[in-house]
Amino acid sequence: MSESNDIRMEDWSRLQREVARLRVLVILALLAVISLAALSLWRKPGTLTRPDTILRAQGLVITDAKGHDRILIGAPVPASNDRTRKDDASDGIIFLGATGADRLALGQLPSLHIGGKTYKRHGGDSYGVTLYDDNGSERGGMAYMGSGRVGIALDRGAPPYEAVGLMVDDTRNFAGMYISYGDPKARGPAFELGTDAGSVHAQFGGKDGLPRARLNVDGTAKPAWQFNDAAQATKVAQNP
Repeated sequence: MSESNDIRMEDWSRLQREVARLRVLVILALLAVISLAALSLWRKPGTLTRPDTILRAQGLVITDAKGHDRILIGAPVPASNDRTRKDDASDGIIFLGATGADRLALGQLPSLHIGGKTYKRHGGDSYGVTLYDDNGSERGGMAYMGSGRVGIALDRGAPPYEAVGLMVDDTRNFAGMYISYGDPKARGPAFELGTDAGSVHAQFGGKDGLPRARLNVDGTAKPAWQFNDAAQATKVAQNP
């Protein structure tokens, strides 16, 4: 009885070892099959697993968890029932807010949109970044314009809208900035700073649009301050 038990224990141990070996072989076989399948997909033309695969589409719409359109990508961007604005068909990417209002645009600039109304942009075909508020009104951006001008602007949410701007103009070899009054009745910027190839000026203007204080440096002469009352400012404006 004792010898019979010993034989059975040895057989059991040997069986366990064989099962362990088979288990290892099965795992190795599965890994080999997976590797071969992956390699075949990698080499198969037209599959998305190839690193040089190009996905072509005229438009793409990304939705949120509720199925609402939130990102529109295309040339032009696809039409969307969820988008508040229906008049734009620019080439680029439009990010929509939860209400459907435009919040960010990348690529070809859409036409100017403020207070629910659309206005034609000046400067030709422009590309850049446009920022919008909760209601879809433009509040600023950066762009290169077809006229040879690149600029950055930040806008107010109410008239006179334009608040701060930076600009480089190739046609005039000019670089400068402006800060505008918050009064919609003001006729000109409150402050200007600009430079060209050989001079620089800083100017403070009145709400009447006339220059009241100006610092000029032409690159060779000493800096010159000029202060104007209303009458003198009118003469300066007429004979700059």
